[in-house]
Amino acid sequence: MSFLVAAYLMQKYGPLLTEAELAEVLKMEPGTVRNKRARGELGISYIHEGKAPRYHAEDVAKYLDAIRSAVE
Repeated sequence: MSFLVAAYLMQKYGPLLTEAELAEVLKMEPGTVRNKRARGELGISYIHEGKAPRYHAEDVAKYLDAIRSAVE
């Protein structure tokens, strides 16, 4: 995992990202992120804070690294 990516995400968003913040990072619409999560296609684990899903910044950084590795 790229610690620089994780550090950047934690500095900008904190340790837990909302669905809207994750959508911003992934350059997707929030509805697309929500639909992918509901279908199990997102590939990023999440927790519920109340009713809202939250995504750990470290998991998002790992996901971004995996995408980068797949493209290279």
